Amino acid sequence: MKLSVAKAERILNFLGELPGVVRVGLLTDAQKARAVDLEARYQAGSVIPVRNVGVALIGGRDACFVLLKDHGFRPPTIPTVYLVEDGAHDGARHVITVEGVRYTVVGEEVIPARSPYAEPTIPLDTSFVIFPDRRSDAAVPCTFMLPPISFPELEKESDSMGIGDVISISPSLAADTFLREAFGFPPTNDLATLLVACSPA
Repeated sequence: MKLSVAKAERILNFLGELPGVVRVGLLTDAQKARAVDLEARYQAGSVIPVRNVGVALIGGRDACFVLLKDHGFRPPTIPTVYLVEDGAHDGARHVITVEGVRYTVVGEEVIPARSPYAEPTIPLDTSFVIFPDRRSDAAVPCTFMLPPISFPELEKESDSMGIGDVISISPSLAADTFLREAFGFPPTNDLATLLVACSPA
């Protein structure tokens, strides 16, 4: 079942009225496929292992919206980037599960509102820390992961809008450039893009 035009317009209007949202657009199926392809190519050619799971998942959602946001948009409530070991051994305490797969979290983006860490950390910069004591073995490879995250504003309205499977994700530089050109968004670093995807309930 496809998202109706009326429903898509209602979501566009809703997203466009959120604080900090400057512009909003609805991706065509071709644009959505192009964003997923660009993300896969970017990850394959990246020197540092990066897996943007969220962008890969938008291909399975019926509708995908792109937001251009400024600093007035609410900050994320959870980290949007993690450093993970593939797999999570039994007894691992710091685990993230994405699409049914468990990963051990050994580093994460620092959320300003969080409490001080109670365990040893190694800062990569002011916005990311590594937890050395969580590493199972130095030989186990690690990957930077961007998982799909919630979008509470739209999730709260999902029943009234007749939608579900809501996710949001920040695209890579390659997909970001494509989206800005496709929707006429300015290239300034003061503004950022965010993808929000959903399907009819």
